[in-house]
Amino acid sequence: MSYQFELALRQYIAAFDGTNDLSSSEFKSLFDNVYHKDFILKPKDEKVIGGDDMMHLKARSPLTREEVFQRDSKLYASGLQVTLIHFRKIGLDCIDIKLRLVNGKEQTTVRVITTIAAKQAVVSQEIDETFQFKVLAAKCSSALYKWKEVGTCQTNM
Repeated sequence: MSYQFELALRQYIAAFDGTNDLSSSEFKSLFDNVYHKDFILKPKDEKVIGGDDMMHLKARSPLTREEVFQRDSKLYASGLQVTLIHFRKIGLDCIDIKLRLVNGKEQTTVRVITTIAAKQAVVSQEIDETFQFKVLAAKCSSALYKWKEVGTCQTNM
């Protein structure tokens, strides 16, 4: 199952080459191949300096599939270039993905832990790499999601 997801993801990433040569329907088709209809993106926590001059983490609200599509469409139109740094399977249908984003002279990296179901991403969680335990927490969250998913299946027992 992760093999089909990896192929779809690599095709989607290949579209972000800075040329904008795909039609909107072709872009939508690539997006649909990667993201499940119930997809949710959990952005990483925002770092905020409080009144006490201490850094605090502020949780940001999850993005729906449609919000992610709108965001990605704008990024594609702006000529964003995306490079896959790594794609690692770290659990049962749990993938660790790291991307390099280049927009003009700005360059950033994004690390996402993704849970897949039905050959598509169903939950993705952005990871702040300064906190190493965040990957483990996201992996546990993915295992819990899969446990709930398995629990909804009918059995003959």
